[in-house]
Amino acid sequence: MVGDDVVDLADPEVRADALHPRFDARVFAPAERAALAASADPGRLRWVLWAAKEAAYKLARQRDPRVVFSPRRFGVSLGARLSGRVLWPGGAARVRVRRVGDAAHATARPLDAARGGLARGVARIAPGDDPSREARELARCSVARRLGLDPRELRVVRRVRIPRLELPGGGSLALSLSHHGAFVSFACELPLR
Repeated sequence: MVGDDVVDLADPEVRADALHPRFDARVFAPAERAALAASADPGRLRWVLWAAKEAAYKLARQRDPRVVFSPRRFGVSLGARLSGRVLWPGGAARVRVRRVGDAAHATARPLDAARGGLARGVARIAPGDDPSREARELARCSVARRLGLDPRELRVVRRVRIPRLELPGGGSLALSLSHHGAFVSFACELPLR
């Protein structure tokens, strides 16, 4: 299982003056709001925390499709290297956020997941491109390259609105897709070899 999220940090909708005045109070728990208040760059931290919450939510939905996204209930705790944990009622995940150009890309995995075995990527798309299609293509091509396959052999499918990457000959891999602004992203759990 894996979750991911991407935020375009240069997109106009992430500017502080574009947010509803009560956005932080609705989205962040008290400890997260305290971290924002103490941060030298609260704008960047706000969206790093948001991406971590979204990635963990996508992971939680893979475990239980009935999970509802209530951002304040997904509590993020990050260290200096932007890795840490997200806790929510009934679950927890390891999370890592990395900066890729103007994007913040978060990936979430179960606490007991083996390290490694993960393909992930971020790409900038051109204005007018279909972000959903571009995210699927990025995932198919990247994973095919890692597995030594032709991308045409892989297919993105949805099961209970949750994406999976179907492999040739049967079987599928946990997949998460995201897009925001000028960026698309994916994370995919690779088979153990």
